[in-house]
Amino acid sequence: MKNIDPQMALSTLSLFCLLTINFTVFDSRNPIEENTPEKTLQEIKNPQSIEEIDSLNNHAFSLKGSFPDSLFLYATITLEASRKIDYQKGIAHSLSNFGVYHYQKSNHGQALDNYLKAKDIFTKEKLFNKSASTSNNIGLVYFREKDYKKALEYHQEAIEMADENESITNVANYKLNKALALNKLNSFEDALPTYFEAIRDLEKTGENIYIANAYLNLGNQFGANGKLDSVKKYFDKGLELAEKTTDSEILSFAYTSQIKYYVVTAKPKEALHFAEKSLSNALKSGSISTIADAYHTIAGLQEDSGNEKGALENIRNHYIYKDSLRRNEQTLEIGRIEAQKNLETEKALFDLELENNQKSNQQKALIISQLIFLIFAIVGLFIFVSKNLKKSKEKNLLLYNKNTEIAKLAENLKQLNNHQNQIFGIIGHDLKGPINSLITVTEMIADNDLSQEELNEIMPHMNNEIRRAGLTLENLLHWALSQKEGESIHPDIFNLKKLIIEIISSLQYAIDHKQLSVNLDIPEELNLYADQQMIEISIRNLIANAIKFTKKKGAIACKAYSENNQTLIIIEDNGTGIDSETLQKLNQNQLISNFGTNKEKGTGLGLALCKGYIEKNKGTLEIKSKPGVGTKVKLIFELPKAMSNL
Repeated sequence: MKNIDPQMALSTLSLFCLLTINFTVFDSRNPIEENTPEKTLQEIKNPQSIEEIDSLNNHAFSLKGSFPDSLFLYATITLEASRKIDYQKGIAHSLSNFGVYHYQKSNHGQALDNYLKAKDIFTKEKLFNKSASTSNNIGLVYFREKDYKKALEYHQEAIEMADENESITNVANYKLNKALALNKLNSFEDALPTYFEAIRDLEKTGENIYIANAYLNLGNQFGANGKLDSVKKYFDKGLELAEKTTDSEILSFAYTSQIKYYVVTAKPKEALHFAEKSLSNALKSGSISTIADAYHTIAGLQEDSGNEKGALENIRNHYIYKDSLRRNEQTLEIGRIEAQKNLETEKALFDLELENNQKSNQQKALIISQLIFLIFAIVGLFIFVSKNLKKSKEKNLLLYNKNTEIAKLAENLKQLNNHQNQIFGIIGHDLKGPINSLITVTEMIADNDLSQEELNEIMPHMNNEIRRAGLTLENLLHWALSQKEGESIHPDIFNLKKLIIEIISSLQYAIDHKQLSVNLDIPEELNLYADQQMIEISIRNLIANAIKFTKKKGAIACKAYSENNQTLIIIEDNGTGIDSETLQKLNQNQLISNFGTNKEKGTGLGLALCKGYIEKNKGTLEIKSKPGVGTKVKLIFELPKAMSNL
């Protein structure tokens, strides 16, 4: 095997993580078919008979992966209709559909509540196969909640409850889900016999789609346990069976599995070959989400192979299809709301017209009765119109809020793309140069092209380059973490003087190199309540900036004190200073390329990171600077009540 570039290895490992498939074998394969037609107005009228209720319940279940909101609407209609005629099976089926809806929306508590109610009814009605299927679904919810013991209990219950009339395919599904729970709870070796038992059952059916799916998922499990030889064996079996079918979803799964294998084994050409097959299959299926994912995969592989032009083109195609999918979903949601509104209006007007005709025929001769009827009709119509007007306003408000949310998401995406471009620029300019320089020097050393005198002369420069690259890389990593939603903060009480002395010690080389004087004025007993790691990163970046922009034999002062229930930290230098335009951009978190007094490269990323960390710890950062005079940075933290009373 060829040597693998570290950057490419990191990219392929990330791609492998992105391609990981949910192992819940059959219930997890709910493809989104964007072009599935909705029911007509006539079809969604309230069902009256058991046959109509069952038909609408089955239709609702068929929408579980495509139109969850429609599933919820139909489940509501069928539940009401079933309760009117006391149809217990219909009630249980509707509750089960509610469980599917909440499972897809990740409302796990509500999903369990509906599934348990449905299971109780199915058991009382002696519909044991339905009860077994519901137990399996309950197990899936507990699996997602990582309660693997409960998940195993319900999957085993599903297997035991299924009778001789249950399909082999469904029982095999229960066994596969049981194996997943065993794998998580005990070990892969304990789960393996159950996997093979389920596959043997499926092979009896001769249904290539399900057998292929089982082989592919088992291959994934071997991969998760680091057994690549077995991975290839089962991926190939799954692909062979998938290619005997015309099912685009299982073909896509098979191709994706091959892509994962060749990415992990560092064979990008083979991975790209299957990625192109996956795209061709996705285009035939017409599934927008599948096409978008295929383009994204190809773009990643082309980027790793150095085909930046092709990667850019395919990532553009990915976002084109993603945007199309969002528009389709929005259009369908608007259509459903309008259809429901039209249905209610049509039904109400029809009922009103029928009532008017009947009363008019019966009370024609009585003027008083006609007047009374007219009054009631007008009042009823007024109430009806008022209610519908209110509903219309609520729906319009809901639509407006959704559009506003979409606009915010679009703006967030734009900002994210801008940040991404900035980070790529930093990596290209600030990390590539030092690394290339290091490679060049090490090659010259290996080839004995440098004398000891030349080596002694160049090493201090290389040391500075590597230190700068290290600080930039550390800032990049922490900045990326700071952008993640829900980043954890662990505040604690720590001594400020001890921390700042440690930071200055770590920067002593740069201080000595410029012959700078560093003055500390910090009380021994002064403590701060905050996340120590974040504050350490922030202060180190600020002192490093002061060193960078202070001329040789200059001075830096670090001062800290408490007053008015506040802790203040001041870092001041007599360096080159910052002009007002650059200072304004830095306060707006823009990344600015600049150079220190010894041509040290800077991007402003460290300052943006500091500002974010200070604010996360309920502090503020103020910068005052004059060109040619120097810069003064002030950090202000409010003292917690517990510390202010000390």
